Amino acid sequence: MFKQKILVKTVLLSAVFLISFHSISQAYNGIDVRSYQLELHVSDSSDVIRVHEDIYFYHKDPKTCIAFDLVGQTKISDREVITGMKVTACKFQGNTVPFIQDQDKLFLKLPESQLMAIDDDTELHLELSFIGIPANGLIIGSNMHGDRTFFADNWPNRAHHWFACNDHVSDKAGFNVTVHAPEKYEVVANGVLVDTRIEKGMKVHQFESGIPLPVKVMVVGIADLVMKTFDTINEVPVSGAVYPQNQSKALYDLELSPQILRFYSDLFGAYPFEKLMGVQSTTMFGGMENAGCIFYDEKALNGKRTSETLIAHEIVHQWFGNSATESDWSHLWLSEGFATYFTNVYIERTRGVADFQKQMKRDRNQVIDFYGYYQHPLVDTSASNLMDLLNANAYQKGGWVLHMLRRKLGDEVFFRGIKHYYARNEISIASSSDFQKAMEEVSGQNLTAFFTQWANTAGHPILEVKGTPSGNAYTLLIRQIQPEAPFHFPLTVKFVLNNGETLVKTMELTEKSTQLKFDTVIPVVSVILDPNVDLLFEVKSSNLK
Repeated sequence: MFKQKILVKTVLLSAVFLISFHSISQAYNGIDVRSYQLELHVSDSSDVIRVHEDIYFYHKDPKTCIAFDLVGQTKISDREVITGMKVTACKFQGNTVPFIQDQDKLFLKLPESQLMAIDDDTELHLELSFIGIPANGLIIGSNMHGDRTFFADNWPNRAHHWFACNDHVSDKAGFNVTVHAPEKYEVVANGVLVDTRIEKGMKVHQFESGIPLPVKVMVVGIADLVMKTFDTINEVPVSGAVYPQNQSKALYDLELSPQILRFYSDLFGAYPFEKLMGVQSTTMFGGMENAGCIFYDEKALNGKRTSETLIAHEIVHQWFGNSATESDWSHLWLSEGFATYFTNVYIERTRGVADFQKQMKRDRNQVIDFYGYYQHPLVDTSASNLMDLLNANAYQKGGWVLHMLRRKLGDEVFFRGIKHYYARNEISIASSSDFQKAMEEVSGQNLTAFFTQWANTAGHPILEVKGTPSGNAYTLLIRQIQPEAPFHFPLTVKFVLNNGETLVKTMELTEKSTQLKFDTVIPVVSVILDPNVDLLFEVKSSNLK
């Protein structure tokens, strides 16, 4: 996901939609959903939606009740507008059962004896009908042209505002959706469009995706859209769906998608989903990586191709975040850090090393600035508001950890390791330790110290640097002044001499204070730390020219 848009809108949207994001450990123990089958009815007469839903799942823990996330009805402020979903019918295993809706939970009232009798490898079936106005998750409103739109916007755990689910990143399931909407609208969703028909004056679109998805990237979009297929890459159709008023500009931008898809397919392995569609949308984020059906902010597709790196970022997510999914929110860097860094790799391969290094420097500055008011490790288990995780740790620091690992292992081993990690966790979930293990298997190195330092410890090296010429010698003294223990890392230093020649030396910093002294007949006129942009660090004070 590209966060630029949300950073300026979080407060506003919180007020309008009464957003209530849950803590990291939201998932119910024992629930393992196999598939969601939704039938969604929308209209232009009101914002009320009707949903019929079938959930097929396993219940692994007989000691817990069967419960799903679904936001019940509530009032917004003092107005007499009710939002949320009211369940009108509930069947379990084909039989009507009592239930309780308590704020954002749906509990089945089953006797303990029935719960205890459920075998944990028996697939169960819950059938629901409900009606209401979603306060979030499914955004109903108008686009920049004033036209009515309906766009799902589930990240991080907002799907349960409009359908019942186990709304946690770790529970992946199939997603089939049938949409009943006025005939004037086109519909997009995950998976394959298997049927369109007219039924009772409404146009019906039926989509099927048997590939297990995290709920955060299950999606529908309903709007006046123009669609175009650009190409087919390795049997994957690549297309765009945009607003008709600026279709030429928006499609021109999205025409970059096939070449970007080809680049990442070569880098990571086969593309994991049935299609790649880019959709102009009206939602919260600058970009949202919905599986095979990426939503881009309506104003980002402006015909100037300024969105090239945004498109690259969201396409990376198809592998990392959608297919290989973080096992919990604290490992978000496995999604956002990967998308950030491999967007930079795309810059490196298409625009050159100089532009790549400029972007890495910008990312490093963001990490340094962010650390000034938030001192938490990359794997951050402390956040109680999931939106707080959309920060420079998950994005830019996550990218920097990958970059330093690449420099440590070398390009051949690093990129082979990335492919290996993806292959091991394709269409599954993974933690930071799973990533570490995969990279160790390929490199043959013990990477515990590296990951402990850069992923599980807050901060980065903060340096005081002093260079002292003395006769025919030069001394460089570097002190680590960060509150954390000394980091262990190699630091490359380029010394520029008075005659224009350069000396490049590498210092191994393992203590609070490290000194490098060498003889030189020709005076040192300037010193450049980290000339190749290989290290995440900060210089607090320096007397170097």
